[in-house]
Amino acid sequence: SLSVFLMMLGFTLACISLIWSLDLMRLPVFLISLTSFASLWLLQFIGHKIEGKRPSFLDDLVYLLIGPIWVFRKK
Repeated sequence: SLSVFLMMLGFTLACISLIWSLDLMRLPVFLISLTSFASLWLLQFIGHKIEGKRPSFLDDLVYLLIGPIWVFRKK
């Protein structure tokens, strides 16, 4: 749908802008990205443990691709 496309486009442009800004500030983009990924991945599993639900992507890897859309579509 157009609304999902626009939300994902905005999210993608925001991510690109953040990475570009970190690079302009001469910060270690790869290290920051790797640390953020690992920390947030761990927090996700902690959240699933608290919630008592198994992560959906363990059943089907397609859920990894639609995760951001699912977050945007929640109301």
